[in-house]
Amino acid sequence: MQITIHIDDSNEKSKDLLAYLQSLEFVQIESTDLPNWQKEQLDLALEKHQLNTNEYSDWNTVKEGSMAL
Repeated sequence: MQITIHIDDSNEKSKDLLAYLQSLEFVQIESTDLPNWQKEQLDLALEKHQLNTNEYSDWNTVKEGSMAL
């Protein structure tokens, strides 16, 4: 089983938590930072989505429509 946990590493308490987790033999910690170009692409996609939310369908509406087929 694999579980992903997002921890704000700018919080001082997170350092103690990460140190504890690293001390456990069955825990493997991977740090992934997105490259700046990818962050910029995500920001552009989010901005486009927020500006055009009326063009998107609510999930419940889509789900109900597909169940009627």
